[in-house]
Amino acid sequence: MPLIVALETLVKKGYLQRLDPKPVPSPIPRHYDMNQYCAYHKRQGHSTDCCLALRHAIQNLIDDGV
Repeated sequence: MPLIVALETLVKKGYLQRLDPKPVPSPIPRHYDMNQYCAYHKRQGHSTDCCLALRHAIQNLIDDGV
């Protein structure tokens, strides 16, 4: 399942919340892709489906038996 679908499902069920957006770091790191948007972080930098923080949050839910 794509992470964007998992995020929407988990948010709707109340198991997960999107993070509060933080400003983009200055200077912008090389790995940032300002053309991609992450719905979990609510900012540019990478796509939701490539978000490591979201993967870890979902894995923690799985490990906790949610």
